[in-house]
Amino acid sequence: MDKIFSNSNYVDPDQANRIVDFDACRLYNCNIIITFDGGMLTFSVLMVCTGNICRSPMAEGLLLHLLPESIKPRVSVRSAGTYGLHGNRAEPFAIQAAADYGADISGHRASILDATMVRSADLVLAMENYHIDKINDLLFFRCKTARLLGSFDHERENPEIEDPYGAPLGAYEACASEIVACMPALIDHIRHQVDMRAF
Repeated sequence: MDKIFSNSNYVDPDQANRIVDFDACRLYNCNIIITFDGGMLTFSVLMVCTGNICRSPMAEGLLLHLLPESIKPRVSVRSAGTYGLHGNRAEPFAIQAAADYGADISGHRASILDATMVRSADLVLAMENYHIDKINDLLFFRCKTARLLGSFDHERENPEIEDPYGAPLGAYEACASEIVACMPALIDHIRHQVDMRAF
């Protein structure tokens, strides 16, 4: 990293090391949030659903599994639920449906969505418009980095991804298939954002 820009002003890297906590601080460059993770610029993605035991853990695991190795070290992915029961495991059918695509989410534990999670993410991907509303409520204003995951599948008529909770395995398999269909365009978007951050 040759240069670090903050509000279009050049900052000497040595100076930045003294004034920036690379484990916690975020710089704002042209309205794009840049996260410092151990000194490496990373792009952070937050998946959001209701309970954080079905859709968002599948989306988190599938994205992590499908990310190209060339950009994987520069991307962080996590998930949370608007009504997540903290510490709960992913639903067994969700684990099985994700595993069908090679993603292992058996170690997932649910987290409750909070404002800090939203603010610290470069891209917040919700499953339903209801989740977008809850995200906005946490911030008391519209979150500019939030959008529906389903919007990355341009063939979908409805960008909302339905909750399979309580349904048979087939519903989870269909949900995982819908999530996977969003991945090519999502990964292209992430790759573009990562490239923009490669000063």
